[in-house]
Amino acid sequence: MRCSNSRTISGIVLACIAVLFGGKGVGETRPSQNAVTLRVMTYNIHHAEGLDGKVDLDRIAAVIRAADADVVCLQEVDRDLPRTQHLDFPRLLTEKLGMTAVFEPNCQFDGGDYGNATLTGLAVTSFENLKLPTPQGVEPRGCLRTTVRAGTHTVDILNAHLGLDEKQRQEQASAILKALRDVPTVLAGDMNEPATSPGISALLTRLRDTAEEDAARKNGPAPAEKTNRKIDFIFVSKDVEVLSFRVLETPETAVASDHLPYVAEVSVRTPPDKGANDGIYDNDDERVTDAITEGN
Repeated sequence: MRCSNSRTISGIVLACIAVLFGGKGVGETRPSQNAVTLRVMTYNIHHAEGLDGKVDLDRIAAVIRAADADVVCLQEVDRDLPRTQHLDFPRLLTEKLGMTAVFEPNCQFDGGDYGNATLTGLAVTSFENLKLPTPQGVEPRGCLRTTVRAGTHTVDILNAHLGLDEKQRQEQASAILKALRDVPTVLAGDMNEPATSPGISALLTRLRDTAEEDAARKNGPAPAEKTNRKIDFIFVSKDVEVLSFRVLETPETAVASDHLPYVAEVSVRTPPDKGANDGIYDNDDERVTDAITEGN
């Protein structure tokens, strides 16, 4: 496949202190109560061609619908390509699922586009396609960042499809790490390598694997043979709690694509805004000195 590069579009952690009396002291942090739960799905749909050789976007849509996810990260998505009858996958999935589709091609060939798409029912505030380092003559790779609003939270959803060469994947993982922002983040996609490989090891210096965390909480570490086969991942940043992880193994997913879809349930927690309490850590702040005087 000959591909050409496509165009690229272009929290501070806050605290709230309660002033308490009766020997409990001043400066105790009030824990955040504003959490939101998200269900995230990642799925390499193999341009909707199943293991039975049929191109069936309705089958893919049915798998996505059954997962009932808030955010869906898809890889190998076609738009206006002859091999898939010139169908506009992002537009059709929007119509079939009632979700917003953010799509950016990573390569263009045969008069059409091929890349990653992120579907969501949440409000999209911005998006950009991060061009990942790829040698000349090799299929270009990208990481689609879609920023959404979930309740009062801003969340970055990164949707990536890494290359076939280990050195490339290391460089691409490094590029993703450099692009991380100081907001709750989910990175999902087809990383094309197992958990023990260098690219994944690099990502794990800043992010956590939802599958491993879920397995450790339930029964201890996942079996090595299963870990070494898995190349699709959902990672989260430190401010995102992992609630559950599962592989969708059904008669439909067994044939719909050459990958299985993965789903993670996560909780995003951020402290409340500083607002009027900004500066209350400072003992010279009049709110602190007044409280101490009154307490005495």
